[in-house]
Amino acid sequence: MTEHVLVWHPKVPGDVPAESDEQLRLIGMPTGLVRAARRTAAGDELTAASRAVMDEVVADLKRRITEPDAAPTRVSLNLLNEAERATIADILGEGDIWAKVGLDNAYWRVVESVMAGIWRVESSTADGMQGEWIEIGPVPAPILRAATELPRAAIQVPEQMPQGAMNAPALLFELQQRSSEYRPGAENHVINFTLLPITDVDAQVLTGVLGQVPLVIRSGGFGSSRVFATGLRHVWAVQYINGMGNVILDTLEVGGVPISVLAAREDFEDSAERLSEVLLAFN
Repeated sequence: MTEHVLVWHPKVPGDVPAESDEQLRLIGMPTGLVRAARRTAAGDELTAASRAVMDEVVADLKRRITEPDAAPTRVSLNLLNEAERATIADILGEGDIWAKVGLDNAYWRVVESVMAGIWRVESSTADGMQGEWIEIGPVPAPILRAATELPRAAIQVPEQMPQGAMNAPALLFELQQRSSEYRPGAENHVINFTLLPITDVDAQVLTGVLGQVPLVIRSGGFGSSRVFATGLRHVWAVQYINGMGNVILDTLEVGGVPISVLAAREDFEDSAERLSEVLLAFN
């Protein structure tokens, strides 16, 4: 296990304060998307409007088999009533990846469905406006937008380091350089702190200088992880968690959205097939 875990305390709108004992809710299921379990009866609950939405989702999934890197597609739920939205939520289910994003006085809650590449997104703004839709793609647009717009293009590396700092200066310069040189499509570079010796002071310097932005992603299931967007563009803190909730692999990743979060071309093909089979149960 990492001796000096990098500690991140992002404040995403709508979350409890960082000092609260309930801070772990930050990396749990986005509260607004959790629905009580209900039984969806086949045949008589999928209305024409609901089916039109699902057919659009299937069509887009099939398109992405040959265009996996296409920009995310939004399928609006605005024309559906609450019962129709609930039915679609039941069909899609709750998957293993969740995210919370804050940007420009707006807040997004994201959850991937049990079929990879299909995301349910809810938004709310400071003036009370709310929205809900489905996105199809490797990762939803709010995450991509926040990752591009929120972090700084450069950091200010302190000339004087506190006593006890060992590898922090070199790491900060390396992160700065790799961040500036990164180009979309390039392979992410991973710095593994489980293998690299750092002091407690190093950890404090790294988290303090890099800073954070309100973008947090949690991946559950096998290989649970949590992803924090740092304050330096293209730099992500990715921590892998064991069943006891302890960090077993602590990394900084330079590049695009970490691959552990992204849906791949094979996912789109599989999800298109699975969703098509589910919809056959409805008239």
